[in-house]
Amino acid sequence: MKTSSQTLARLDRLTRRAWLLIAIALLGSCVPVYAQQPFDPRLTSEVVFEVLSHPLTTYLRPFFPIFKLIPLALALWLWLKPAAASRWFSRYAGVNLLLTGVLQNSADTPSYGWVILTGNILLFGSVAGLWLWESRLQSSYFTVRPLWHRAWALLPLVLLAFWFPVAPGSLQPAFTINALLTNEAGLTGCMMLPFYTWFLLAIYPFVNPVLLRISGWVGVVIAVFNLATFFILKPQYAWLGVLHLPLTVISVLALILSFRLPRLQTTEESPFAGKV
Repeated sequence: MKTSSQTLARLDRLTRRAWLLIAIALLGSCVPVYAQQPFDPRLTSEVVFEVLSHPLTTYLRPFFPIFKLIPLALALWLWLKPAAASRWFSRYAGVNLLLTGVLQNSADTPSYGWVILTGNILLFGSVAGLWLWESRLQSSYFTVRPLWHRAWALLPLVLLAFWFPVAPGSLQPAFTINALLTNEAGLTGCMMLPFYTWFLLAIYPFVNPVLLRISGWVGVVIAVFNLATFFILKPQYAWLGVLHLPLTVISVLALILSFRLPRLQTTEESPFAGKV
């Protein structure tokens, strides 16, 4: 446990460095997109939009309800039995974000053949890896009660993202119960990342600071690109931009609060020893 705490403390110091956060942002935006058919770099946003319109996740459509029900069941279990559920919740978050990162950012597109958005996969993969690490470390205290009161104010945003009320053809608003249970949000990174980050905010400040900080920063980086795409480059899909506001708000808040946490000490067995 001591070694893990020391590693967490070192990573806490490292992730407070501006140069590392800039490097993560560049990792997502500057790593070349793999495309079977060459394309003009000025058309990158078009390529990205085509990938996100034809992702590999569509092949899992019959299983979409499962990817909605599992996180709901784990969230309920975490609320009722946090000590027993926290490890499984963290494991699922890691696996889900990793699977989502790969499948949502890979596609056999009509115009460019096979395309892989390598940068996006690396961004989601970094958060997924930290959640899997958290499942072993268990440095976030999900047993803390009562929950941070401001977390309740953010809950409608989480529900909006998880619901993902979009008509498949027109990409316009469609608030239906069927969409809540059967759409692709359970395998959509921009909708599930705020879902998982909200649980970290709910137990703030008794939370893994590295996981909170990187989740927030990756969410901000991805949100900026998506907001620019849907509000500026493709305003006809502004509703998708609205549905990325939960990611934006929750990620910004997570990033800010992560820097307000005290620096961890390498000599502690637990980052919150004696505080809960």
